[in-house]
Amino acid sequence: MLELLTCLLLAVHLLAMNLASAGPLVCVWLGWRDDGAIVSLGRRLAWWSVGAFVIGMLTGGGMLLSANSTGLSAALARFPARAYWFAGAELLFSLVVMLLIAGAWRKLNRWGLAVLAFITATNLLYHFPPMMTVIGQLASNSRWASEGVIDRPTLLSLMGRHEVLALSFHFGMSSFAVAGIAVLQLISQQAKEPAGITKSRARGAAILALTATLAQIPIGLWLLMSLPTPAQTSLMGASLWASLTFMAALITSLGLLQRLVMVAIGETDRQNLKRVVSLLCGVVLLMTLSLRSSRPTPRMDAETKTASTQAAEAE
Repeated sequence: MLELLTCLLLAVHLLAMNLASAGPLVCVWLGWRDDGAIVSLGRRLAWWSVGAFVIGMLTGGGMLLSANSTGLSAALARFPARAYWFAGAELLFSLVVMLLIAGAWRKLNRWGLAVLAFITATNLLYHFPPMMTVIGQLASNSRWASEGVIDRPTLLSLMGRHEVLALSFHFGMSSFAVAGIAVLQLISQQAKEPAGITKSRARGAAILALTATLAQIPIGLWLLMSLPTPAQTSLMGASLWASLTFMAALITSLGLLQRLVMVAIGETDRQNLKRVVSLLCGVVLLMTLSLRSSRPTPRMDAETKTASTQAAEAE
């Protein structure tokens, strides 16, 4: 039960950070045309992105603080304190920019909004998926990196590894898919069925989500091939639970693709839009369950303890 709750919390965290990362860019797309209803939709998505960022930070911080894992504790201890100060400053900067986008929505011109959206999106997508992936790899296998202290040059070199790049690209594409589907959720909440420019934007959002989801096929294969051998064998049948949740995630993904195609060709009724949102949540939760189930239990060995001590002494 505890593992299921952890996976649920992680799924919420991932969805929230996906929306926070790509949401501002999609906001600008919505606000590019001078149509009152669509501009209002873009502003709502901007505030949703701010809320998602706050939720993502709270859930992520809560998981880190409450994690009862020696492997994770040791991995975090290998980073010098200045790395966390830098990360905190980057997060605060992104939050300020996102608040500026939402708060000054009608005061800034479209190009100003576009520049701000690009800044916050690239800031989040460049820094945090790679860093969190590195922490996760170190938590599950302390020997994944030989350096005792993960300073900035070391982190940059680790960010170039295939498994880190694969997960980072996977997160990036997921962010655009989630942002597109968030637009569909907003449209489904309107009193009237989408028509005219609103229907056109719904179809555009579905095409965005569909393209990003289709891009996950080659990225997913890349990610699968970059996983450690024990994780690969777990997903391919060695672990019944990991295999079942992985297959369920793939089947749910096919259902999501089908629904997105239906919306993209014009079937934008509210029931169809809500089904897309439900399928997305199902995919994220099932993928989270399968990946966590496939990972080996981290162990605290002598090298991990030594690395943690070196990081502490470096301060």
